[in-house]
Amino acid sequence: MAAPPLPSPGDMIAGHMVLRIAGEGGAAVVYEARDRLDRSFALKVLRPEKAADPVAVTDFANEAEATAAVGHDNVVRVLGHGEEGGRHFILMEYVDGPPLHLLLAEKGRLPFAEATRIVLQVAEALRHAHGKGLVHRDVKPQNILLYRDGRARLTDFGIVKDISSLKGFLLKGRAVGTAAYASPEQCLDKRLDAATDMYSLGATFYHMLCGRPPFAGASRSETMKLHVGAEPPPPGRFAPDLPKPLVNTVLRMLAKRQTDRYPDMARLIHDLTKILEGKVAIADAGPRVDSRSVTAPKRTKPVVPPEAKKSRISPEAVIFVILLLAAAGITVAALLL
Repeated sequence: MAAPPLPSPGDMIAGHMVLRIAGEGGAAVVYEARDRLDRSFALKVLRPEKAADPVAVTDFANEAEATAAVGHDNVVRVLGHGEEGGRHFILMEYVDGPPLHLLLAEKGRLPFAEATRIVLQVAEALRHAHGKGLVHRDVKPQNILLYRDGRARLTDFGIVKDISSLKGFLLKGRAVGTAAYASPEQCLDKRLDAATDMYSLGATFYHMLCGRPPFAGASRSETMKLHVGAEPPPPGRFAPDLPKPLVNTVLRMLAKRQTDRYPDMARLIHDLTKILEGKVAIADAGPRVDSRSVTAPKRTKPVVPPEAKKSRISPEAVIFVILLLAAAGITVAALLL
């Protein structure tokens, strides 16, 4: 039996009236819906062709349960999921602003302070998820929803995995989320961990600051090769106004090796907070800050060339010479009398 078509405005699902399409993805369509108290909710409905696939249906249910399990202010709230009349749905909080990818399509790139505030909120959500042993594996602008007042919500935990066991590190053939934001280890089918989300968040951050992802090949496979073997173009090429400590932070998030990235979201949050609070000299025109830290380099004594060292005479030596000359003058005068 074929699955029913996607709902139309006016249809009722789980006691909620469908109003309009709010967003679309390859597996599901998100609608704005209203309950009997005239409150807005998001209703995510699995596409009919996916509803006929038991694996897709299981993944859809897992997405709802994993998202609810994270339970953080910066993760979209899931209120329930189920099936009604052959339609599989997830009921979620309704976010009244645009997804991040639509905001970027409109503005190109964001001011660094606005981009940093968004990343901080997503990092808080990921820190909480990682603390529960969960890795998202598909952090990207499409999965970051924004309220009109600037609050951010991470969503779509459809390929989230439990990293507390070896089974959670990798599923062959399903390791890569979206190529433009995929980590090198995802592209190489290697072991995944919390650093995987760090890289994808870094690629998303780069996009916000520069107006484009760090790598954009002519094909999916070419983009994946760039993630593995190429260095991202310097962010200053696209945004020369970026503070150096912020540039170094983004590049550290995008390190090829997992162990070269920030050790955890807590450290990233610490450094980004310092930048926003102005505790780092964002107008620094001096040497490039070490890419492993946003803290200012230690001051060092100026280097004195060897020839300058040889010719330099201390004040004490000058006084000593003067006294010697004075004593010599007195002696000569006494002999002449």
